Amino acid sequence: MKQTYTLSVLFMCYIFVSCSSGEKGNSAAGNDELEIIKVDLSEAREGKLSEFFEPEIEYIWLKDDSEEAQLNAGLHQISFSEDRIFTLDIFGCKCIKVFDRSGNYLNNIKAYGEGPGQYLDLDKFMVVMDEIIISGVHPPKLMWFDVEGNFIREAKQKIHISSVAYDENAERYYFLKSIHEAEDFMVMSLNSEFQDTLYMVPRYPDQYFGNYSSRDYFINNQDHIYFSMTYHDTIYKVQEGEFMPQLVLDFGEYGQDLNEFRKKMDELEGLEMMDFINKKTKLQFVPNSWFLNENYFYSVFKYEEKSYNVFFERETQQTSVIDWIIQDDIDKGYNPYSINYHFDQNKVGNKVSGKSLYKELQKKKAELGQEGFEEFVNGKGKNFAEAAFAAKDSENPVLIVYTVKK
Repeated sequence: MKQTYTLSVLFMCYIFVSCSSGEKGNSAAGNDELEIIKVDLSEAREGKLSEFFEPEIEYIWLKDDSEEAQLNAGLHQISFSEDRIFTLDIFGCKCIKVFDRSGNYLNNIKAYGEGPGQYLDLDKFMVVMDEIIISGVHPPKLMWFDVEGNFIREAKQKIHISSVAYDENAERYYFLKSIHEAEDFMVMSLNSEFQDTLYMVPRYPDQYFGNYSSRDYFINNQDHIYFSMTYHDTIYKVQEGEFMPQLVLDFGEYGQDLNEFRKKMDELEGLEMMDFINKKTKLQFVPNSWFLNENYFYSVFKYEEKSYNVFFERETQQTSVIDWIIQDDIDKGYNPYSINYHFDQNKVGNKVSGKSLYKELQKKKAELGQEGFEEFVNGKGKNFAEAAFAAKDSENPVLIVYTVKK
């Protein structure tokens, strides 16, 4: 999106609307401290993990020997909550699996079926006060389970709810409506008793979302809830029940013209469309591989055929554009191409199968020689080596966990 488009979106979206049930009253939402994230690809450089993360990497092998243990085929959400790890598989078992923080399998949350207390599809979950709330459910409803997998209750909905955020301080839920079904407003908010309905974030007639999932439009960092949408350059903070513009992406000359993109999506088909998407599109924001806390904003961006990791330090207001691979200078183990998971408020990372991690360790051995390798596995690379040896025959994932610098 070019700079003129960025600013027009900002001003168009600067006023969000809150209204009580049955009413639509306007409420201006401004912020005098907007943070501008300037992404200038001419400043792209090599980057190191130690610039942005604390000097220790955690490796957690998810040990699951059940018949449905195809965990590395695609986990769509991984969340840490106190002493548990929750993983979502929407295509395989269609369930949420629960592990302890050492990676030992505990149980699953699964209710596949067509009756009450069951679902045919699910797309997102959230842990709130020892309860698991599942959204993106078909047929449309919200479902509650305890951490042992026992069904508690459900609330049927007229339209699909894509994802949920809960503000513990205000004791309010924020429900994102399906982007294909929302008409006037994108977000519906209710208090903890499911009363006092508010409607927020107007849906504009010409708003464009493409075919991306809206699973990650919310980021809940306990202290604050943040919200953004595909092809929008503004990130909002929920403050006293209103969506306030907080950060704005400025792509300058490298931004994708959204009108051109929409036109191409209407005109092109099949291989021509894929060729345009993979080789010719410019910078645009798609909220999936991103995280945001009080210290950093991060997302991965693609420009034509190249990808970039962008870190924005909120205290200094400095943007770092990293030219693809981030070098692991912390334990010299695995060099990530990007950050794919937002585990909790300060922990992010990736997953890689046990067999793949072991292959990385073998490469390190060939590179260092026997003497250097022994020094590595007993020193800086100890955690990496122990996880790789333990999971070397497993297709199940090892979580590689980075702690964001404070």
